[in-house]
Amino acid sequence: MTAEDDTTAQPDHATDRLSLTTLIVFGSISMPISLLAIGMFMFVPRVYSSLGGITMGDAGIIILVTRLWDFVTDPLIGWLSDKTRSRFGRRIPWMVLAWAPLTLAVYKLFLPPPDAGALYLGVWSFVLFSSGTALFMPYTAMGAELSTAYHQRSRVFLYRHLFAVVGTLGAALLFIVANQSGTAFFPERDALELIALVGLLLLPIPIIATALFVRERPVPAMRADPDANWRSGIRLMLANKPYLRILACYFVNGIANAFPVTLLFFYVKQVIERPDWTAIYLAVYFSAAIIGTPIWMFVANRLGKHVAWRYALILAILAFSSVPFLGSGDAIPFLFVAMVAGLTLGADLAMPASMLADVVDQDVLETGKQRTGIFYAVWAMAAKAAAALVVGFSLKLLDVVGFVPDMYNGDDALLVLAILFGVCPIMFKILALSAVWRYPLTAERQAQLRAEILERRAA
Repeated sequence: MTAEDDTTAQPDHATDRLSLTTLIVFGSISMPISLLAIGMFMFVPRVYSSLGGITMGDAGIIILVTRLWDFVTDPLIGWLSDKTRSRFGRRIPWMVLAWAPLTLAVYKLFLPPPDAGALYLGVWSFVLFSSGTALFMPYTAMGAELSTAYHQRSRVFLYRHLFAVVGTLGAALLFIVANQSGTAFFPERDALELIALVGLLLLPIPIIATALFVRERPVPAMRADPDANWRSGIRLMLANKPYLRILACYFVNGIANAFPVTLLFFYVKQVIERPDWTAIYLAVYFSAAIIGTPIWMFVANRLGKHVAWRYALILAILAFSSVPFLGSGDAIPFLFVAMVAGLTLGADLAMPASMLADVVDQDVLETGKQRTGIFYAVWAMAAKAAAALVVGFSLKLLDVVGFVPDMYNGDDALLVLAILFGVCPIMFKILALSAVWRYPLTAERQAQLRAEILERRAA
């Protein structure tokens, strides 16, 4: 008998409380993943453009194009992991098997030979994104299934994203180390090498620990709708209004967050003119995110997840509203912006993923099937599309207006950089705020959904 066949192993109680060990072991997987993701999106385009065979804008376009392959692999892996049945569960086998190709891709991509060009970047980006999907999609779906309780799901994603922020903070600290001890003219390459070394050493440890110590929650048998096939399932997904609302909010907010992450190095060096403060800004930003995450959890427990996220969006808009007025020498005011924006990051990371787990309950009730993987596949596609679009669009636009990293740039190029970094996040966060403002799935409604699901199982 597999875990999926055991319909009595774990009852569906709204008060189920996950152990601290489970939360830490499972959540820690996101630390090396986050560390490597920062290396990919913040350092890889800059490093490859320095090799001479490709411009920074073209590197961004290659990353965008190769990541579009995720629009195939995300739903495919989500669907396959939903269908997987094994003695180890549905999700864990995928996570374990994805580790080897992901390790190889990181090694090749983050430590490129001197003659690496567009083809090399494209091939290994393709391998990295494919294997990364095979790891991350089942991992995300498994997190949503560890508990059926509204607030316990918040705890799962709280710990997961706390570790993600720690991984990102680790990237900032490694950049500081590279600045202090690496090549004075090119610390980004030294930082990328350190990120690859640390990330590859850390990645297998939490994966193995999760396989050994974290048991996937069984998927109890339930009377399924005899007319529920994949076509009707897609129709039900598109008819799930809370899902569409939170998906829209997540996508546009992902675009808003991707602009400053992608352009931070350029903005600090060319507009604030304090490149020596870059690592400090990163450290403050992600340290504030660690501090802010439990605060947003407290607000969510009292007022609801969507309300906590709504307040965080408003605070972020206020923080970025001062960015267009900053200029050369405004190192301290920008430090304040980084701190406040960092405080809101915890809500951006933990709240929407936890809210999505609640949305899946509506689909379970209507189809009789636990299709968490495919829901999170579409979710992941939105996040990746947001990040890739911003990388490809912003770097190419800067190329078009004549912006050249590490060189003197005219007023027009700096104006475009300032608009991309400071104004675009405000515009997209306003759109996100409008999408989440009347989000209908509260703790009370989620508890009602779980009760109805139990009634269908008993029928």
